[in-house]
Amino acid sequence: MLLGMGLLCLAPVLAAWLAFVLLPPAGGASYGQLLPTQPFAGAEHPQWPRGQWVLAATLGSDCRDRCRQRWLAMKQIEKAQGEAAGRLTRVALLVSARPKDLDVPHALPHAPERVLLAGRQGFYLVDPLGNQVLFYRDGADPRRIIDEVAKVLKVNNGLG
Repeated sequence: MLLGMGLLCLAPVLAAWLAFVLLPPAGGASYGQLLPTQPFAGAEHPQWPRGQWVLAATLGSDCRDRCRQRWLAMKQIEKAQGEAAGRLTRVALLVSARPKDLDVPHALPHAPERVLLAGRQGFYLVDPLGNQVLFYRDGADPRRIIDEVAKVLKVNNGLG
């Protein structure tokens, strides 16, 4: 009788362990490229928006269709956050003259040799402490980015 009660208590633990070993969870995958925690190159600038989540990308006078689509997607991602949109802003790291017709809330001068996006077309999500978090390539699905950024902002509600 005592052995039967012990096995009955042990059964849920064994079942959970077998389920974990035989059917591992698929969670933990992010849509953007998760980056190692280190300071973002532009975050040391005095005009960097401190205490806010930032979508950051390079910008220059040679901004063509792909670049314009990137900035439009970044604007849509920011606006789609609803109440949390005030916690998120966009920053342009200028590598040359700024195009006049783009709506960019923060534009910071940036030395071309320090640009992180050399050879990589896309934008970064930077936390309020100035650390890089995620990288999104140009052409990524904005709906999935919106959902992922919303989750990051929700989980880190006390930050920024």
